[in-house]
Amino acid sequence: METSFTEMDSIFNRTKNALVEFMGILTPIIENAQDDHERLFWHHIYEEEEHRSDRLDILMPKIQAVRKNGADLSNNQPEFVHLLQDISLEKFGLHNFLEHLDLFLFQFKDTELEGKIQGLRNFTYEDYQQMKVILEKLNQEFQGGTEFKTSIPTDEKEGNGSNVKIEAYSQHHSHEPAHSKQSFRKTLTVGSLKQK
Repeated sequence: METSFTEMDSIFNRTKNALVEFMGILTPIIENAQDDHERLFWHHIYEEEEHRSDRLDILMPKIQAVRKNGADLSNNQPEFVHLLQDISLEKFGLHNFLEHLDLFLFQFKDTELEGKIQGLRNFTYEDYQQMKVILEKLNQEFQGGTEFKTSIPTDEKEGNGSNVKIEAYSQHHSHEPAHSKQSFRKTLTVGSLKQK
């Protein structure tokens, strides 16, 4: 388990830096938007990432404390269950960040911003894949395989029809980003937040 928390610490530090960089790129786009629709679209993405940054500011010290103090935790301790819920939410946050980067790449394809965002997207994709493995391992170890439904993206939920899923984000997806696919369907969803 210690390895899992070390890996998560690295992932969340990387993603925190990436989302701060992404928000910095979005700021002038919002300020110079051509109309209210464009301003609202990018503002909504900015706001989601800002909220995620705030959640990471709270979560990262908790992960570092587990790393420092060891993992003397059991599934009966409410604070550890809450920590697992927070981690699960941030796995979902990585999924949303990946979608936000792909939306950006759709809009700014073949611009000077594409290379920088593609780099963020590439390591975010890898981090998201790793977080799915880590969280599955933690769920198996501490919850007997029960996964928090609020942390499963629409594209990965069993029972959801393919009409609301984006293939690039589904369980059996390719590494190819959604913005580069020819047959992209405009049926994106906004994820749910953690239930208290």
